[in-house]
Amino acid sequence: MENLVIEKEKIQEMLNNAPDNIVIDDFIEQIIVSAKIEKALDQLANGQFLTSEQLDEEIKKW
Repeated sequence: MENLVIEKEKIQEMLNNAPDNIVIDDFIEQIIVSAKIEKALDQLANGQFLTSEQLDEEIKKW
């Protein structure tokens, strides 16, 4: 599995916008979701995705 990467500045921004009392599990989840969204947007920008037709063909192979 490929590691998720997020810039330290992004985490700092999220922390600055968080309430004074943070539920740690929720904050970690927010970091993970943000990193996954950034990764998906990078993959989309680089053409690393399947069309719905290609996905249908892959599912048929299961």
